[in-house]
Amino acid sequence: MPLKIGTKEFTKQQTVFLSVGAALVLVLILVVFGVLPGGKGGRDETSITVWVIDEDTDVWKTTVSRFRDSRQDAHVSIEEIPAAIFEDELINALAAGRGPDVFMFNNKWLVEHGDKVAPTPSSKMTISTFSGLFPQVAEQDFISSERIYAIPLAIDTLALIYNRDILDAKGVVFPPKTWAEFATAVTKIRTFENATLTTKAASIGGTSASTRNASDILSLLMLQNGSPIVNESYTRADFGSKGETGVMEYVKYATPQNPLYTWSDSFGRSNNVFAEEEVAMTFAYPEDVKEILDTNPFLDFEISAIPQVNVATPVNYANYWGLTVASGSQNVNAAWDFVIFATTDRTSAESYIKKTGHAPALRFLIDDYLNDPAIGVFAKQALSAKGWPQPDDDVVSEAFDDMIKGITSGEMTVDKAMDEAESTLTELIRR
Repeated sequence: MPLKIGTKEFTKQQTVFLSVGAALVLVLILVVFGVLPGGKGGRDETSITVWVIDEDTDVWKTTVSRFRDSRQDAHVSIEEIPAAIFEDELINALAAGRGPDVFMFNNKWLVEHGDKVAPTPSSKMTISTFSGLFPQVAEQDFISSERIYAIPLAIDTLALIYNRDILDAKGVVFPPKTWAEFATAVTKIRTFENATLTTKAASIGGTSASTRNASDILSLLMLQNGSPIVNESYTRADFGSKGETGVMEYVKYATPQNPLYTWSDSFGRSNNVFAEEEVAMTFAYPEDVKEILDTNPFLDFEISAIPQVNVATPVNYANYWGLTVASGSQNVNAAWDFVIFATTDRTSAESYIKKTGHAPALRFLIDDYLNDPAIGVFAKQALSAKGWPQPDDDVVSEAFDDMIKGITSGEMTVDKAMDEAESTLTELIRR
């Protein structure tokens, strides 16, 4: 039957043509609005690749699921890279143009790797918002020239852990709050037999060959004593006399001629020695506590705040990871949306710290965890943590190791050992 519209009558052929045309228009409209595949929904699907160092990518399930609920056009892929090779793999991948959109960023990396980052668009997070959410150490580590380069996932700090049985047996009633009290505890705990150290009081003073976190402990002591380590304009290393005080406080415990000698590189790896109950005190981050417990699940130990030069004005030291967006990402805006969500959404952030054992970075979560038996000490210390801009954390560790070894072995004077370390770092800064 011919189609008739008003007084206009169409032939059968014209009717078929109009029907097909109308159907095509309808399909096109449905595609454009994403009702049918290939339209708006399909075209705007954004893939975000995230590189992490966590041993189990399941720790990200909550975050990814919640982000997907808020951004249904985004697909997030989590890739785990072993921590030991993470930095090298990342540098190579970014240089080859096959790097991730988002990657974990260490708090010591800004000077060395800041050029690989697309800073946060100010429309997505302001510095004042960042400052309200996180402790000051995160500002020092992740903000430069009024730009936010990364956002912390967690903030771990160095703490003192001690074997309660050994301290009780030696009459040390409370863990030391100051370095003066620490020195007193060392003299009570350590024992000698035929001039051989038989009971080790603490794993401090050695190089990174034996002392876990050696460069961090040394940095902490220098900062606590008032050394900036590098000058304000960041043109050279500047340990100064206050830095020397911190260095001497550190190395005396591994210098055989010193009255407080209690540790040596020959004793083995500090975490293992502590797990085997052969040393009374050591210094650890949450990941070290996990390693020690994996070695000896039945060890009776406690976690205490790290000793201070002045307890009224505490200075702590942090080592932690944040998330950032690669400068070469094709999805910078969506990638930063994921980073901001992962680090500031309460449920996601709390899920991450519960599953990993790290201490929280968000101020309101820090407040919630101040009395937590496992991470409370670490969380509280984040509020008074400091750091310093490191040109290359691996080179810093090597330079500090050479300085420590030179002094404790007697092969160098303190002045010469410190001068060489300063020269190494200054040369690196000026490259």
